[in-house]
Amino acid sequence: MASTEAQSGSDFNGYEVSASNPPIWRRLFHLIAGSSVPVAGIFVPEDGMVIALAVLAAGGLSLDLLRFRIGWLNQVFLRWFAPLLKAEEGHRITGATYMLIAAVIVFYLFGTTIAVAAMMFLALGDPAAALVGRRMPGPRFWGKSPGGTAAFVAIALLAVAVLGGTGAVEYHWGLLVGAAVAGLVELAPLRLDDNLTVPLAAGTAMHFLVG
Repeated sequence: MASTEAQSGSDFNGYEVSASNPPIWRRLFHLIAGSSVPVAGIFVPEDGMVIALAVLAAGGLSLDLLRFRIGWLNQVFLRWFAPLLKAEEGHRITGATYMLIAAVIVFYLFGTTIAVAAMMFLALGDPAAALVGRRMPGPRFWGKSPGGTAAFVAIALLAVAVLGGTGAVEYHWGLLVGAAVAGLVELAPLRLDDNLTVPLAAGTAMHFLVG
């Protein structure tokens, strides 16, 4: 999250995993892995992206559900990936799986332009919100800093400028609204994972505006 202090914790199997505000290198992983999806979407045909993402999402979801039922598999998973996990991901679906599910949905429903923008907002904006929000003084809303939200929106707007300016996607003013929606959803105290809600909300908003 954008405002709580970084900690470390243990899941029920005793492996050290990151708390709700993970270290910077986990954010870097989020940045690199997350941005690979929209970057690929620029070059890969839409149908190919949907198929590839569906396979990856199905694989990630299947692994999560399977490890919840098989103790030793979850222990192996945690041993290998504990540095990249939040504490609660030892016993719930990972953020990476949610991100892949969101990517499938936005590419399938909204098309390449909106999907690339929505996934880029998440990949770049979320780490920016975390890094800035943790260091910003002042009030917190639902445990998050409005300064982190401002950083999220600023980076998302910059992403729109770069994507539109390079011709990677066709520019439309609705993309700017999508950037703002993504930031507000990241701030809101929603029960669902941000990796799912941010792209879906931003993508839906842009869909109605961009057409």
